[in-house]
Amino acid sequence: MPRAITGALLFDGTGGPPRPSQTVRWHRGRIEWVGADAEADLAGVDPVIDAHGAAVLPGLIDAHVHLCFDATVEGVEGVASEPMGAVRARSMHAARILLGAGITSARDQGSREGVAVDVARAQRAGEIPGARILASGRGLTPTGGHGWMIGVEADGPDAVREAVAEEIRRGADVIKLFPTGGVLGSGAHGFDVVMSLEEVQAAVEEAHRHGRLVGAHVHGPAGIDMVLEAGVDTIEHATGITEAQAVRSADAGVALVPTLAALDAIIEHGTGIPDDLMRRARDIRHVAAAGIRTAISAGATVLAGTDAGTPFNPPGLLVREMQILADLGLGTLGAVAAATAASADALRLDGLGRIQPGAIADLMVVAGDPSVDLSALARPGLVVQDGDFVV
Repeated sequence: MPRAITGALLFDGTGGPPRPSQTVRWHRGRIEWVGADAEADLAGVDPVIDAHGAAVLPGLIDAHVHLCFDATVEGVEGVASEPMGAVRARSMHAARILLGAGITSARDQGSREGVAVDVARAQRAGEIPGARILASGRGLTPTGGHGWMIGVEADGPDAVREAVAEEIRRGADVIKLFPTGGVLGSGAHGFDVVMSLEEVQAAVEEAHRHGRLVGAHVHGPAGIDMVLEAGVDTIEHATGITEAQAVRSADAGVALVPTLAALDAIIEHGTGIPDDLMRRARDIRHVAAAGIRTAISAGATVLAGTDAGTPFNPPGLLVREMQILADLGLGTLGAVAAATAASADALRLDGLGRIQPGAIADLMVVAGDPSVDLSALARPGLVVQDGDFVV
């Protein structure tokens, strides 16, 4: 039987202005009609949700999460020695939390032993409730590189190519690379470039041969230049991106996923943070924000991703990243697009991220007007995934 939401302030996900007094009708998991309440045919529709005073949006998409981490400082490396049963249970729970927050889809960017692939399969099979997961499996890093605890180490173009092929055989939807150092855990830190251009090119060629997108974790302009040359599809963090690099990424259709909320979570927590971690977080946060502001001004595509699972940054807090991006120049409507249509397009999540006829019926309803106050999105009153009410 068809279902509908009526009386809502509608955000279609594209970044356009919201439309008042709108009805969305869907059936068998797909949106079949969108338009003014006065023109809506609701014969045979049940239920009809009255959303006067509320807004309806596409289900949100978090473009960068780590389901397996427990959002503590110790958990970043501790995940490597935990029983896999505990890691798997936490990962499934994280997917459920995302869904409850109105995040109906998410891209996992590295998990221990590729456990996110298992979560993705279970969710798709209807075995567990949770966000729809686009899983990268294990990230690829050189020996001693950043992300080793959620990755597989590979050195040299041939080994990297084979590692990509293996992740695809294991079920990875996308491929994740760690070409530079990072902020958290042991291994390479900072802006150090730790993969060669030839290695990154080998990874991209193999992934693209199998129809997989490639996301690259990058801090620093040198690393950004390298991955742009290699042809990656998304740049995670993109710390220190220059105006010229932003223009180049826009021209090449390469999206940026800043994850600035992850750094803010560490800095704002304050107490109990190791001095070296706090110093790295503060140093990188300043450079990262300035770069993303420049990138937005230059017209680069920016996606909303949280790096959920990192210290003090549990899953479900996508609105924090959206608020940061709005303040850096996207504005509230641009931030909504960054978490809906822009992410769906960049990640090839066909049918998602928009409210339009034919789209998958992933929806959320919130009180108030998110174009005035994005924090309204933190309190979904209703969540629909694949046409079913889940919250």
